Amino acid sequence: MDNKNHMIWTPLIGFDRNKPDRGVSEYLEDTGFIPKAMSLFIFHPDIINQHENMDKEFTFHIDFCSYFGTPRNEFRERQPWTNYNLRELVGNLSKHGIEVFVGVDGVYLENSRHYEWQSDHMELLSYGVNGRMKLNVLKRFKDGTYYEDFFVDKVVKCVTDYGFSGLHVSDCFCPPGYSISNGDFSTDMLDQFKTHSNVTYPDEITSRLGFDEQSDIEARQKFIWGKLRREWIEFYVWRWKEFWTKVAGALHAIGKKVMINNAWCADPFEALYRYGIDYRVFYESGTDYFIAETSPTAGELLGCRGYLFQQYMSMAQMMHVFNPDRELYTLLGVKDCTEGWDTIHHIPTRLEKDMYYLANMYTKHNAEYKHSSDGYMVTLGDGITKDEWNWVMERADLAYGAKPTDINAPSLIWSDAGHYAHLDHFIKDRRPSVHKQFFEVQKRNASTGEAVRIEELSTVHGAIFVPNFDLIAPGEKEAVLAYNKGVVICTAKMGYCKDNNITPDICIGDENGGYKLEAFAFGISDKETHIDALKEIMAQSKQPRQSPGDPHDWFDPPFFTVQMPFNECSDAFYKALAYLINKGSDPLFTCETTILPVLLENGKYRMYVINHLNNYKNYEVMCKKTIKAVDCSGKFPVMPPRFVFPPDPNETKFDGAAAENMKIGMKYDGIPYGFLAKLPPLGISVFDVTLEENNI
Repeated sequence: MDNKNHMIWTPLIGFDRNKPDRGVSEYLEDTGFIPKAMSLFIFHPDIINQHENMDKEFTFHIDFCSYFGTPRNEFRERQPWTNYNLRELVGNLSKHGIEVFVGVDGVYLENSRHYEWQSDHMELLSYGVNGRMKLNVLKRFKDGTYYEDFFVDKVVKCVTDYGFSGLHVSDCFCPPGYSISNGDFSTDMLDQFKTHSNVTYPDEITSRLGFDEQSDIEARQKFIWGKLRREWIEFYVWRWKEFWTKVAGALHAIGKKVMINNAWCADPFEALYRYGIDYRVFYESGTDYFIAETSPTAGELLGCRGYLFQQYMSMAQMMHVFNPDRELYTLLGVKDCTEGWDTIHHIPTRLEKDMYYLANMYTKHNAEYKHSSDGYMVTLGDGITKDEWNWVMERADLAYGAKPTDINAPSLIWSDAGHYAHLDHFIKDRRPSVHKQFFEVQKRNASTGEAVRIEELSTVHGAIFVPNFDLIAPGEKEAVLAYNKGVVICTAKMGYCKDNNITPDICIGDENGGYKLEAFAFGISDKETHIDALKEIMAQSKQPRQSPGDPHDWFDPPFFTVQMPFNECSDAFYKALAYLINKGSDPLFTCETTILPVLLENGKYRMYVINHLNNYKNYEVMCKKTIKAVDCSGKFPVMPPRFVFPPDPNETKFDGAAAENMKIGMKYDGIPYGFLAKLPPLGISVFDVTLEENNI
């Protein structure tokens, strides 16, 4: 059985406690591969908080035995697992070389499934503007000691006694179940904040410390988020550093690991602003694996935040380029019977699109291309049949099988300096972040390549895209302006070029934007044609809808299900920027939908062509060089693609999609300059394109 660099997240109901090996052999026979790691989703943190020893066998609470204590999955009824059963299960999985983690959320269910440890420690609940919510692991007990010190001892004993490889935490544990703008403003958190940050509270706040009425919470939130927002964010960054330095340090000392889901589907900037989480600080504090919550299909089916595909695909890319030497895995949302969604049965073309595109959002580090994630974390891994596992892994093998030697699309340039500098700008005026601009142009079919750290700019060739150029460090600006290996496309605050005596080939300003950016470019050929096209696009510009008043004072939603409020650019500006990326960068391949052309070691271009429409669609993929052959690499389409040829000189009219001008596998009076990509509804097709040798 093959070992794969993928992980699986599954509740205990995924296994059969009545089998001698607790169902391990049957489970792995169905998966058809040995995963790198498995997180056993015990779900409730009381598996740790209430752990004492293994002297006696006892039956688990029902919410240990299945997610939320749900009564069944597709295969079986919930079973009464015991502590000894779990230890045997962990041992049997470990024998196969699998790293086995204990997976917990930070829930408090008000004793609805069992009498919870937290019921005796209500001071650890978060006190937010939405009322008391979940466990806040950063708080202190009534006696002033920190929960984290209690937790360190408990988690070390728990993972040791059961034989786990480490700890995996997710929703409501880290981060808690809310954004810090609306989160815990209890006396305890204000006291910690004051001590660390040396801030001063007005008398009306100070006089009420020790009283945590809802009116107190709301007054504190208004003052801190209104006056001390940056300090509050930095405080949370520090607190999480303290927490994970202790926990990870203790686990590492006994040879165990830490795995954490990213902050509620957030890219590095959203994580910092909304949750006070700095992914770099987490890694430096001892996090071994991050799991990026990249399940756009599941999120959309559940009504979350709107159309998420490009946003989530590029989120993992931003996380990886921010920390390219660290391990990052991406959540693959296959199904979850507890939450009530099932992509593999209800919308498999979307799941396939998630898989192929997610794996092929690349970074470039030390002059080598890397997948943005090291593998998938399949969720949830229970109730999946052998045939369904085969379906998933066939596509996983294709998605991760490509090894690029080049990517024919503009490279995104990442700057740590720009990332951190953006925080003050966003607090003041909600300026669009690098990630925001990146996924908005992708929504408008801009084809973007790998993400590269700016200190590695010398390893890049071809077009580059540098959002928020004016926020990067002075030396970094000099390097970008001196770049001469392709077209340079940047954005900055409108007027930046003029104010700094920069004279690009093209510069367009977003006069109607809420936040007024400009896009400018160097090294553009045939610039007059592009200027005319850009003027036509910008002529359609309309002011985007915005919240009234000062952007600083706009409401920050408490939960991740609502998008973070940006001071929006106009739709026309993003369309013009996408045009610059697609046409101004002079690419080898062009198409009216999103494509990702990746040059493989075998000399072929692997072409990922995306359909954002809910019907079958044909798109012409055009090439500046002679195409020799096009092969279908995925499961659809089955028939070979049709070539697209130049017009017959004897015909007065030519429609590039006209059937009479396309032949299957035949040359026309001329040479093929493209092919017709047939795409499934809301899906993706994968082609391998061979060019004539003298044109490669």
